[in-house]
Formats: sequence, C-alpha cells, structure tokens
Amino acid sequence: MPADYRADYVIVGAGSAGCTLANRLTEDPEVRVILIEAGGRDTNPLIHIPAGYVKLLDHPTLTWGFKAEADPGVAGREILYPRGKVLGG
Repeated sequence: MPADYRADYVIVGAGSAGCTLANRLTEDPEVRVILIEAGGRDTNPLIHIPAGYVKLLDHPTLTWGFKAEADPGVAGREILYPRGKVLGG
C-alpha cells in the first residue's frame, strides 16, 4: 500500500464484525477502506475443529491472552478471557 494512500474508513480488527463492516462499506465503489488485523491467517487446523479450540485458548500467537483480574467471587482466580488474534476473529 502506498504511503500516501487515503481512506474514508479505517477498521481495526478483522474479526467477524470488522470483516462484515468492511464488506458492507465497500459495496459503494466510491468508499475506500483500510482493514487492519494484528494476527495472521487461521492456518492452524485446531481452529477449525470444535474440540481443538480448547487447546488454543492460551496460544500466544493466536489469542491475546487476556485474563480478568483476580476476584474473590471465583476463589481469587484470574479467569482467562480468550480473544482471537487471527483473521476472522
């Protein structure tokens, strides 16, 4: 992409919502959109297997690794809050 590229919209996150929004905005040929994603493609086969998803919940290159703060309501544990870091969310 050229350094002087101009866009009408910049969408951060190419998850399901970001990709859908970019698609709908670009239905108008006059609209220019940049879609930015921190992660890569979803080439890991476990992403596409429902039972395999559990093995990826704390994968450093596929998820952000967010955890909720320790809370007395859950015995002081930090609960994993998985958020995808791949194209498609």
